[in-house]
Amino acid sequence: MGQSNVSQQSNESKQERIARLLREGLDHYGVGEVSEAILLWREVLLLDPDDEHARDYIKTADRRNDPRPLKSERTDGAVLALLNEARQLIAKDEFQAALDLIVSAGEADLSSLELEATAELVRSHLHLQYLGIVGDLSAIPVLREAPNDLTRFNLPSEAGFILSLVDGGTSIGQLMSLSGMDAFEALRLIGALLDTGIVGMEE
Repeated sequence: MGQSNVSQQSNESKQERIARLLREGLDHYGVGEVSEAILLWREVLLLDPDDEHARDYIKTADRRNDPRPLKSERTDGAVLALLNEARQLIAKDEFQAALDLIVSAGEADLSSLELEATAELVRSHLHLQYLGIVGDLSAIPVLREAPNDLTRFNLPSEAGFILSLVDGGTSIGQLMSLSGMDAFEALRLIGALLDTGIVGMEE
């Protein structure tokens, strides 16, 4: 490690170091270096044993290391092309577009470890982005738009279900639990509602 890197790390706050280790772990995980990623996330837990991101990432990585049957042992041309296009979008920080591309593949061979790792990398980056939009999970969201005006936003039906739970007294974290959805998907939908201004935070 170069002297400048050592100097930079020595000037980091605890939170800055945690953020860097989480990010570097995701970078390793995205190219299939699972063991290296886990080591970095375990270092995060040494700094903060309660860090939920590190715990979730390690669980995901451990599941990936579990032996399981694959649909195919090879990565065919269509999957490779999809992977390359997704990586180009990731390089431009266009994570939502990359995820949409992977999801739209539909019948693509998602048993490809490379493609699976890329999907997990994108979801992890987006998860951090959504947390940035949503902020404090204990905050109380309130409705800003009348229900009859919501159709113009072209949101998925699941967003309408989340919206039906917004009552001015239920926190974001509670909404996520009540929805019964995957935490990532629930957070994504809440972030979309906040981003469009349909929902705001109680003042």
